[in-house]
Amino acid sequence: MMKVSVIVPIYKVEHVLKKCIDSIIAQTYQDIEIILVDDGSPDKCGLICDDYAGKDNRIRVIHKQNGGLSDARNAGLEIATGEWISFIDSDDWIEPNMYIELLDNAHKNGAEISVGGVNDEVCCDGATRVLKSTFDGKKEVECLKPVEAMRRHLTGSWAAWDKIYRRELFEGIRFPVGEINEDEQIMLFLLDRCSRIVYTNEVYYHYIRRADSITTSSFSAAKLAWPRHCEDNLTWVKAHYPTLERVALQRYLNSLLWAMREMALGNGNFIEERKYVKKKINEYYSNFAGLSLTKKEKTRLYLHRKIHFSVYRVLEKLLAVRK
Repeated sequence: MMKVSVIVPIYKVEHVLKKCIDSIIAQTYQDIEIILVDDGSPDKCGLICDDYAGKDNRIRVIHKQNGGLSDARNAGLEIATGEWISFIDSDDWIEPNMYIELLDNAHKNGAEISVGGVNDEVCCDGATRVLKSTFDGKKEVECLKPVEAMRRHLTGSWAAWDKIYRRELFEGIRFPVGEINEDEQIMLFLLDRCSRIVYTNEVYYHYIRRADSITTSSFSAAKLAWPRHCEDNLTWVKAHYPTLERVALQRYLNSLLWAMREMALGNGNFIEERKYVKKKINEYYSNFAGLSLTKKEKTRLYLHRKIHFSVYRVLEKLLAVRK
């Protein structure tokens, strides 16, 4: 038996926290330690954590000053004793067979990271609606080498919470404190330390979108972390995996176009943020022009260079209304 350390960062989620914790306790794989990190939550989350710890000796609770998601995950990593690490966001929940299945896939394939499928869901008036799912009716398991896994990451999305990791992968690596989009900053480095990464489309993780979550909140300067991390990854890829440069460049372009769209749809002027993004678009323009861009991407690149932001804002808002 190999222990899985399940790290749960917790902040202002008292109305959904019990469902998350209950789903972890209900795992068919019992050799787990559950590390609940109360990140200075001002509601009753801390009391809920302590109550669960009194009922299940596998649960450990950390009460700390608020430092953000990355800081909470790092605090859990510092005390984790399992051979495997898992991160679960406190407003999500998991299927009871998640860890037994991910461990089985890892052992069969000699993988240091085992990735499960995800349902992307939204809750409205007590009902849950699946927006997107990795499962298409037929279970698949695929094992990749690091460079192939990096390509998958750079052409898709990557989060910390739908997988398990060998603990030694995190030696000397921690999530960047004080920044959002923290997964993007470290994931390529984790993949680089692996010999194999195994994936399945079988859904074990339920990612719940909330109106007040980090990812769904309005644009702020903090959200420029994604373009910055994408640029850092592009620089690293050029030096270590040059065959991935084009996909890393495409991801960086996507992040810049996304930032401009979010600013256009937001309520602020974002003067400094716009200057930063426009400067980067101009700096990389000749490289972007060498990509196989969609018509929409080409149009947005042209508009960012040729028209005033106020006009672009009107265009984006009109497109959003039409959708």
